Amino acid sequence: MLETAPLLQRFLGVQPRAFGAVLVVLGLLHVAFGILFIHYECSYTDGVGIHYFSGILLFLAGIIAIIADRHPSIGMVKACLVFQIQAAAVAVVINFLFVRDILYYMEDFCTLSDQINGCSVRDKILLYCTGMRGIAFLTGIVGICLTISLAAFACRTVCYRSSEDTEAVIALD
Repeated sequence: MLETAPLLQRFLGVQPRAFGAVLVVLGLLHVAFGILFIHYECSYTDGVGIHYFSGILLFLAGIIAIIADRHPSIGMVKACLVFQIQAAAVAVVINFLFVRDILYYMEDFCTLSDQINGCSVRDKILLYCTGMRGIAFLTGIVGICLTISLAAFACRTVCYRSSEDTEAVIALD
């Protein structure tokens, strides 16, 4: 533990607890959006519930980051690294689906002359769904940025330790 203390202090210096708290809030927000998307199905991906996955993984990544801050060890930093990478990968895929849905349904909105005469209910629901997807997309981008940043700091700590161990083994030979 003594030889890893400077590495852990460098990881703890980036405040993983603050990153984790924001990730927990973003995860809960994405789960709430998942509930709304299942209730108001605007796309075929909404009924499947894939929007929950990014919320659950962001939530778990935030919890692991908080635990890594409270109980620092190289094992917890490695666990934090793994969860951050998984959460970022899933959030990228889900955000791609958000963008696809936003661009696909943008063509279905009512025109200016239709707005004067009153849009149909379907068009209004599509407009609200696209707005919710836009907000979910922006919060997903924030989640991706936070998970990649925290993964980079964790990787710097873990990879630096691994290179020191390799150098120590080579020096012993």
